[in-house]
Amino acid sequence: MVKSSAKQVRWLLIVLGILALLAAIFYLVPFGSKAVPYLIKLRSKKLLTYALVAILSGFSTISFQTVTANRFLTPSVLGLESFYVLIQSAYLFFYWHFSSDQSPNALWEFILVLGMELLLFLLLFPAIAKLLKKGFGTILLICMALGTLFRSLSTFMQVLMDPNEYDKLQSKLFASLQSVNSEILGLVAILTIISVVILYRKSAKLNVFYLGKETATLLGINVVKEQKEVLWLVVLMTAASTAMVGPMAFFGFMLANLTYQLLASYDHRASFILSSLLGFLILVIGQSLLERVFNYNLTISMLVELFGGAFFFYLLYKERVKQ
Repeated sequence: MVKSSAKQVRWLLIVLGILALLAAIFYLVPFGSKAVPYLIKLRSKKLLTYALVAILSGFSTISFQTVTANRFLTPSVLGLESFYVLIQSAYLFFYWHFSSDQSPNALWEFILVLGMELLLFLLLFPAIAKLLKKGFGTILLICMALGTLFRSLSTFMQVLMDPNEYDKLQSKLFASLQSVNSEILGLVAILTIISVVILYRKSAKLNVFYLGKETATLLGINVVKEQKEVLWLVVLMTAASTAMVGPMAFFGFMLANLTYQLLASYDHRASFILSSLLGFLILVIGQSLLERVFNYNLTISMLVELFGGAFFFYLLYKERVKQ
């Protein structure tokens, strides 16, 4: 990999920033429509959703891949998305049977899902803290096993569900960027700003992780402490994104690896910004096509899973050929 110069990185970020701005304007302005104020207000909220999802996915995936030293892993291997599916399945399986109110407050539902995902990681954290000294392999195996358990329990409840409940559940399990509650957006924006500031300030330390765990320790980095803090931030950001719009397993992977392909640099500050701009650009262009070309016959999560999965197998094949 030929390392990019600071000037090349700067120009790349400027070009992507301009493209993202043009895409946002194109999406925001309803050409040929008379209901301009209403549509602009509606699409402004959608643009904020796209920006938050892009930032959360880019920052969390790049940070996670740095501390695990593996560019094929994403935060989804921690089992949070499988746990989200279990929560939604259990909610519809039990709540609909014992309550006549089938329209819970969106903000409280978001807080409940976010809190339960953080509680799960909190319960696992003592074991994770001990295993960090031995490496991430065992931790990932445990989390993947838990993810399989959660998926099995979810499938069991889904088989027993009423068809109407199952249809309602499917709308929750596919990522939706169309209608996000304004109160949820405000809360997620606050969590995003806090997490982004902390990770951005850790960029220099994360750069040292590329040199290896032993070298980072020799250079004065408390590796285990930094891994714990980054993991907590990754879990918070992944849980917030999943609770807000639903699971998007391949989106973060696609953003991180596209960033590595374009940037050819080990600077996390540039990587964070570039991945966020890329994610925003992909979501805005994709959603514009879905609304104006495909007339809502597809969802953005379908396109992300399709192209993200294909990109994953392409990188696997490329790595195999290289070795």
